[in-house]
Amino acid sequence: MDTTPTITATEARLLLDRADRLSRSAHNATRWPYITFILALGVATSMGTFAMALTTGDAFGLAYFATLAVMFSLIIFFMLSIQGRSAFSHSRRWTGYIASWFVTYAAAISVVIWAHGEVVPAAITSGLILVAAFVSAAREARA
Repeated sequence: MDTTPTITATEARLLLDRADRLSRSAHNATRWPYITFILALGVATSMGTFAMALTTGDAFGLAYFATLAVMFSLIIFFMLSIQGRSAFSHSRRWTGYIASWFVTYAAAISVVIWAHGEVVPAAITSGLILVAAFVSAAREARA
């Protein structure tokens, strides 16, 4: 009694193309909050550690406070924007992104602590944070 409708090869190809476009669109929509977070975190911490490495007194305190405020704001915004999604939050790729950011951030903070006022090490370590963030975001965009 139940008969399945017959689909021609052309109709099947069109349906598969449409499914592929929908899949890519859904994948891209899911990834953009992650990509944005990675980039924003990298830029904020890079500029913040560079400012902290080159300033003293009240300016240092302002750079430190602003960096922390931006980091916490990013984390809160990220958690709110991905609510209900767990696209890659527990994956090796996500762990790699955060680990690469953390290693470069720790290097930049160590320059702030032990080589305060040195422009070249501050620029290099802050630049490494940017490189790690941009590489991670580019990799996520291509995944």
